[in-house]
Amino acid sequence: MRFPKKIPTIVGLLMVILIVGVIAIGSESYSHTVTTASGSIQPSNVQITNVSDTTFTVSWTTELPATGALSFDTSHGIQVIFDEQDTKDQGKYLTHSVTYRLAAPDMDYRITILSNGKKNLNGNVPYTVHTGSLLTTPSGNLEPAYGTIVSVSNQPVKGALVYITLEGGQTLSAVSKPSGTWLIPLNLVRTKDVTSYLPVTDRMTETIIVRSGGFVTNALTDSLNDSPVPNMTPGKTYDFRRLTAEVPGQNLVLIPTPQTQKSAAPAVLGTSSTKPANTVSLVIPAEGAALPTTLPLIQGTGIPGKTVSLVIGITNPIGDTTIVGANGVWSYTPKKPLLPGKQSVTITTKNLQNKPVAVTHMFEILKGGTQVLGDATPSATLTPTTTVTLTPTPTETPEATVSATPETTPESTLAAQPVPSSGNELPTIMLLILGIGLMIGGGIVLIKEKGIDSN
Repeated sequence: MRFPKKIPTIVGLLMVILIVGVIAIGSESYSHTVTTASGSIQPSNVQITNVSDTTFTVSWTTELPATGALSFDTSHGIQVIFDEQDTKDQGKYLTHSVTYRLAAPDMDYRITILSNGKKNLNGNVPYTVHTGSLLTTPSGNLEPAYGTIVSVSNQPVKGALVYITLEGGQTLSAVSKPSGTWLIPLNLVRTKDVTSYLPVTDRMTETIIVRSGGFVTNALTDSLNDSPVPNMTPGKTYDFRRLTAEVPGQNLVLIPTPQTQKSAAPAVLGTSSTKPANTVSLVIPAEGAALPTTLPLIQGTGIPGKTVSLVIGITNPIGDTTIVGANGVWSYTPKKPLLPGKQSVTITTKNLQNKPVAVTHMFEILKGGTQVLGDATPSATLTPTTTVTLTPTPTETPEATVSATPETTPESTLAAQPVPSSGNELPTIMLLILGIGLMIGGGIVLIKEKGIDSN
């Protein structure tokens, strides 16, 4: 059998086109793989919070939306706990928070983070959590800290990770709800080493960090200015320690700050500034809030172990009950969707003196697609100025320079940069140009050969 010494021009041209196409597709696929593997779904900013004798929380962020879960060994085998933001199915988020509530006291847990189902370790070893020992005497005299995270356009921010650390204490965390609200119980806060409950003083400084959408918010407040914390916007810096102070037995006291100095007269604080413990309150939804969900979270504080009766709705009210947890916080979500429009919720429970207390809040359920235009916190809340930092002048006191500023930390600046898109366009374009050139060259050669044959 004789093999042809030359490959026909048309066949060679087709082979060149095929090779160029395979190289182009391979280059695109490889580039996409490299970009994905560069850490875009790998956990970062991993923090372990809310450590007690029976619970702990692991939270982290990812550059691209991903599912999140924890995997760890228990006496019953390997257990997987899913993201708090998941309802029925696993969702993909930029922020992730997983809480385990069935831990044993004084126990080590070796944890693996699952991001999009892929195992992620702390270097080459699992993350380790050591639960605290069982404590019998809680401090019990700090009310929960709560507030709302809103965007620059005053829209609620869902899924923001909120961290709060009391001076000398452990770090506690929560995830903002679809209404942008968050709530963190403080009555069971422990020392930094979680070996004992944190001793409570009259006025305790609190450091707040919020992570959302690649931005970091830094704020300072104290135990007199955290119920609620004024609205915070991702990427800003705040100092709320001299905004307002509420003293038992007195009316609201306004301390002069750059934004209240002209309208509020100075007042003298009382001798005791510790807030009363074990109070009954309805925190979420706030009075007059506009909520984008028909199944809103209803949350407040009360006496641990007491029953809270709820009546929800105006035209067709529904009733139910829930129990105040050991941390002094109760939560409830309606079992059936509420209709859009004006709604109300009334809670009834007993206070520390075993006397019935009732609280009612009016709120609104927005229709689908409606934007939230108003604040989700009470209108009486003072909102810090976040436009410029005031500089002392001959007519201003140095104290008036304390102001919230819209500074963004270097970390948040870097995180806010756009995530590179998958693929690499330049090699693909070059290969396509090369392929077109080869096609044109092959066509010219083919025309010349036909001309020679015809002669």
